[in-house]
Amino acid sequence: MKTRNLIITTILYLLLIHTSALASNKYISLTLTYDYQDHSYCAEEVFISVNGKELTELSMPPIILNNYTLVPAREVFEAIGANVEWKKDIEQVYITYNETVIALPVNSEKAYVNGKPMALDTSAKIINNKTMVPLRFITTSLGFEIKWDSNTRIADIITKEETTEITTETTTETTTETTTKTYTETTDKTEITAKKNENIYYENDTLYIKNINNIKLSDITEYDNYMSRNYTVVINKDLQNYISNTKFTPNSEKIKDCTIVTGIDNTTITFNENRIVAVNITEDNGYICIKSILPKEKYDKIIVLDPGHGGEMPGAIANNLVEKDLTLKIALSAKEKFDKDGSVKCYITRTTDVNPSFDERTSLANETGDIFVSVHINSANSTDAHGTETFCLYANDLGNGLTSYRVAEEMLTQLLNRLGTTNRNVKTEDLKVLRDSKIPASLIEIGFISNADEAELMNNSIDKAGQAIYEGVLNLFDKYPAVR
Repeated sequence: MKTRNLIITTILYLLLIHTSALASNKYISLTLTYDYQDHSYCAEEVFISVNGKELTELSMPPIILNNYTLVPAREVFEAIGANVEWKKDIEQVYITYNETVIALPVNSEKAYVNGKPMALDTSAKIINNKTMVPLRFITTSLGFEIKWDSNTRIADIITKEETTEITTETTTETTTETTTKTYTETTDKTEITAKKNENIYYENDTLYIKNINNIKLSDITEYDNYMSRNYTVVINKDLQNYISNTKFTPNSEKIKDCTIVTGIDNTTITFNENRIVAVNITEDNGYICIKSILPKEKYDKIIVLDPGHGGEMPGAIANNLVEKDLTLKIALSAKEKFDKDGSVKCYITRTTDVNPSFDERTSLANETGDIFVSVHINSANSTDAHGTETFCLYANDLGNGLTSYRVAEEMLTQLLNRLGTTNRNVKTEDLKVLRDSKIPASLIEIGFISNADEAELMNNSIDKAGQAIYEGVLNLFDKYPAVR
């Protein structure tokens, strides 16, 4: 009897252990390095599967951050057949599946789906040198379903369409009827598609959309994503019954391809660029005409701002300040003023903490701009060094009398007036961004970060410095109208 009770007790104990094992998963403890800091991480393990098949060879495990699951972009989404591309120079990951392109800048509150900005609940991050992206956002944006099992902690990406088996009679009459019905449906679908395609065509760098659904120009929104080399036009109308999802690949020096995706609320048109473009949108002879043109064909005046340094190149550091942060804040302040004014088109070489190459900075200026201003903060071994100076190199007169020296002179004047700093004059130096510039260009050194008083002044005068750049550029264009 004792032996029997012992056996029963042992079996119950083993069942209890087995049940407990099923009820909980392994905890993982990691040190996560991101945002320039180490973070301790301890949480239940998460598993990813695709159509029920678990992904087992992930170099970085999925993690829960801010209550959202982040996964390694390449290994997870290449497993579903997507193309994943990492662009180090601008710190963005691109995930492409069929006609859907998702661009995720690292540490950004927004992603771009076919060029349309979308708010993120949690941003993509570089964690332990792996690009980690929000699982649910990417999966649903690609049109797939995701199922979460809280017991097994498996997130299953469902990509297969459900199919229903159809049992057909084997009689000749039934087979003939079914075949006829299928042929009719296919014919109708083909005819509908053909009619839709008649309403849209691409010719001479212009997309023509037949205005069947009373599209007004006020229904159209533009997004100039020049850093990602695409320009997006969103028509806030449901055109699904009038045009098909289409991709044009023109033989154009400007446009690589043009993709049209229709939706319930809007239609998104994405121009992927061979070179930076703007668009002119008009209504003509019953068509909405979207023509790709060069920026100088659209804008009368163009300034290119270049916040110096960025990313792994912080620039000068002193008095608890970092040059790359100050230059970005000042340049963005100036850009905000140009954008609000609207009389001068402003391009900028970076809007986040990335480090474009020198070639990328000057290429943007040479391709699009009339004036180029590179924003920097000075530093010296002596903490007494102070004042504002600007630099120029080649004249680069485009035919209107405006030279790099005039740009440097005007920037210096405006900064001295706004900040009250000491005049260290306009100087000439063989700096790469000036040497490679083909348009009037100046590199400005606003003040010395190594000087405690001047560092504090600059940190508290972001808007004043931005205003100085803004007003200086307006003055230059007033004196020297751009050549077109």
